[in-house]
Amino acid sequence: MELSTLFGALGDAWIDDVLFWAIAAAAGVVGLVAVVSALDVLFDAEAG
Repeated sequence: MELSTLFGALGDAWIDDVLFWAIAAAAGVVGLVAVVSALDVLFDAEAG
């Protein structure tokens, strides 16, 4: 496989879609962790 075909495949539009959804998924996971952490702090404050 030549490098030009590899770089040609990496320039396709579907790579942009995959990158977009990967970043969106990572942001969603970080947001979910932040919400769960905030709820944990809130419930610990009420219990204590």
